[in-house]
Amino acid sequence: MTSPLAVLRSEAAAALLERAARCAGTPLSVHYVERNQEGPRIVGWGVCRACRHIAEVPGGRAACRQSRISAASVALRQDRPVVFLCHMGFACVSAPLLAGEGFVMTLGPYVPAGEAQSLEFDAINGLAALTGEHPDAFPEPLDDIHHAPAGAAPAVAEWTREGMEALFAAQVSTPQAAEDEKALPEETAAPHRKKPRTHVLQAYAAAEIAAALAAGDITQARHLLHGTLAEIYTHRRVRIAVRRARILAAAAATLEAAERASLDTVRAWGAFQEFVARCQQASSDPALLDTAMELLGLVARDARRKDAEAEVPGDATAFSRMNDLIQSRLIEGITLEEIAAQLGETASAITHRLQRKFGMSFSEYVGRIRVEKAKELLRRTKLSATEVARRVGIGDQSNFGKLFKKFTGKTPKQYREDYARKS
Repeated sequence: MTSPLAVLRSEAAAALLERAARCAGTPLSVHYVERNQEGPRIVGWGVCRACRHIAEVPGGRAACRQSRISAASVALRQDRPVVFLCHMGFACVSAPLLAGEGFVMTLGPYVPAGEAQSLEFDAINGLAALTGEHPDAFPEPLDDIHHAPAGAAPAVAEWTREGMEALFAAQVSTPQAAEDEKALPEETAAPHRKKPRTHVLQAYAAAEIAAALAAGDITQARHLLHGTLAEIYTHRRVRIAVRRARILAAAAATLEAAERASLDTVRAWGAFQEFVARCQQASSDPALLDTAMELLGLVARDARRKDAEAEVPGDATAFSRMNDLIQSRLIEGITLEEIAAQLGETASAITHRLQRKFGMSFSEYVGRIRVEKAKELLRRTKLSATEVARRVGIGDQSNFGKLFKKFTGKTPKQYREDYARKS
């Protein structure tokens, strides 16, 4: 079994945690906590000027550490994110990352909406408690402490933990895991997991959703996003908190994919904290999807606007026309050469555009569309695999099985067993 520490130090975990810090708009750190002791920081991103200043004040680091330990003890005991005020009076969140392992993530500081007026006052009082002197003003600007809706950081912590659990489940044991385990101090060595995790969540279809947004196909984007929710259903009822976490993670991953594809994501990122707050109020899957599509729809609208303003039609128009052709001919089949001829472009230009923006070849793009449609049929119907293959434009069941497993890691039968809705 892979060491939890090895997972936390992996590139996949680094990407997940960096995304969490970005979405929360706060610094982030991960420590191991046990018996009121905190090990050295394992990973982390960012630090605000106020915290950097306090770290240089005698007793400042120790006070910060004790604040984290106290909150972490509560978070571990309750096995959920906990909002707390540090010794400076700043709002932070402490959250377990892997159940029963002792690893804790801290997000913060941040300013809950409506409480900005007390930030300077709290900072001055916190500094005075350390130094014994009461300054007229805090010596560092506080404008890099992010303002966010009250429930945003805890919600980000929820989906980050879900993502980390999925990463742990997906990892295979490596020799490096044992070496990483030895790197922890003796008094903070992580215990071995008692129960193996066997259920692996599928990756978010971020690149495919971003491509749909670039094409202006809101219906397809919503369909793909719906699949991220459908894939967490089993025979047991799934809590709404888990579905909220799933939609938050998928939306964040989609914005990252859209950004890599050079789509305009400025407005969407600016609205992300409000999106988090609204997700906290949503109590059903349709409400979650509506909220997410309002956010992601900004990307599609900005892509169309940018294309309309250009003197020569650009990528948005090209993607839209290509997507329409693929969708209309998906069952009967259409080749790259036919697409190129109808778009008046070379086949290589289409391939390079897809590869450069979304990391997919033309055949992979079409294959993923077919697999996503097949997944929905497998979840919602009792059609045979042969019939499902036919309905998504694949005549050979063997080829269908190979393509499906390539993109999902499962056979069609395994996928249906894991994700079909149980009556």
